[in-house]
Amino acid sequence: MDKSHWRLFKQGVVACIPTLLGYWAIGFACGAIGAVSGFTILQISCLSTFVYAGSAQFLFYSMASTGAGLVQIALGVLFINMRYLLINTYMAQYFSHANRLEKLVGGFLMTDETFGVASQYARTHDNVLPFSWLLGLNITAWLSWIVATLVGSIFAASLPDWLKDSLSFSLVGMFIGLLLLGWYASQTKKFDIVVIIVAMAIVTFSHGIIAANPSSIIATLIAATIGMFMLLKSGSNKI
Repeated sequence: MDKSHWRLFKQGVVACIPTLLGYWAIGFACGAIGAVSGFTILQISCLSTFVYAGSAQFLFYSMASTGAGLVQIALGVLFINMRYLLINTYMAQYFSHANRLEKLVGGFLMTDETFGVASQYARTHDNVLPFSWLLGLNITAWLSWIVATLVGSIFAASLPDWLKDSLSFSLVGMFIGLLLLGWYASQTKKFDIVVIIVAMAIVTFSHGIIAANPSSIIATLIAATIGMFMLLKSGSNKI
């Protein structure tokens, strides 16, 4: 890596720093919930490394602990991660200069947080997104998530069984609290409200018709898709 690429890489690392608190807080809770749900530290670390999606990992632990089958879990994770198709489709306009490997690595490591940072950077730099800069951003976020979930899983695994049972509900409450804090700091509150209302409406009207797990997955998929289209349309209007 020459000096110019290294400089861009370091700038990407610095750009990721404001998002790290969210990664560490939610990652810690995610790792702890995984340990409380009966997964080993190695299994949790592998999920964080290869799945690398907070919402999908929470769903994975929830469905697995309730006895859902492998196919159900795989479909649930697939549905909840389909929004990344929309995210990477939008980001493709900034990658016309990149080769296939760079596009693959950039898309695989993209998250909701890095999407926001990267798209803002591209809009303020003539719609150009250097791969070295994006790699620095994504690698920093990815490693932070892995470390945060690892620390959370080690912490929860070291607790006595009686405390783990009571901790499971507390961690869910902690996750809800983090989501609320994230919402108050969000710059897209209007879109967030629409997503919440749509998801709640789908779950409410499907109650008694569709089982709870599929209903939640369908509600998440539809609401997230609507919210992402709204966000993409808003972003394209600003370019």
